[in-house]
Amino acid sequence: MRERGFTLLELLVALFIAALMFAMGYAALGQVVRQRESVRAEQQAVDDLQRALRVLTLDFAQAAARPVRDALGRGSEAAVLADPRISQGVFLTRSAGAPVLGASRPALQRVSWALEGGDLVRVSWPAPDRTQTTPERRRVMLKDLRRLQFRFLAPTGEWVTEWPGRFDADAGAAQGRLRPRAVEVTLEDARIGVVRRLIEVGG
Repeated sequence: MRERGFTLLELLVALFIAALMFAMGYAALGQVVRQRESVRAEQQAVDDLQRALRVLTLDFAQAAARPVRDALGRGSEAAVLADPRISQGVFLTRSAGAPVLGASRPALQRVSWALEGGDLVRVSWPAPDRTQTTPERRRVMLKDLRRLQFRFLAPTGEWVTEWPGRFDADAGAAQGRLRPRAVEVTLEDARIGVVRRLIEVGG
């Protein structure tokens, strides 16, 4: 008895079904890859946000009551300085770590946080009393940021957006040295959304 083989039509149908299943599997695989890349990008955004907030928290936790000379040498800047009418950022003097060369106090440095074209940028200077030629270190902490806002808890218990503002006028000998009790920072990230963090100020 002769064995019956496959007809051309049956082979074409089988190839069509195989091609269809391959295409469906390829599309599903592509979807999995895209989802994995999306999850990875979101996880990276969370990691970057946590890293930036950790550095910002450390800066304020080590804030020092030390006013500084401005870059032009014509006046002084408060230890913590923020004026939303000029910039969406903040300047502060902070302890830079262990004492240097046997000094009784830790070294100090000046740092700033600001929103520049969608980037959250931290700038640091090796000495608090900088000049126009003092080298600076710029570091982009976050990208695709839509909003940066600071609020400061005053000794009176009220929240203000400017520091030291009117409180410095009544500070007497402590003028320029006032630090807020706490700082509330609000970040609006393109991926994560709005994030608020309350930071206790050192000292």
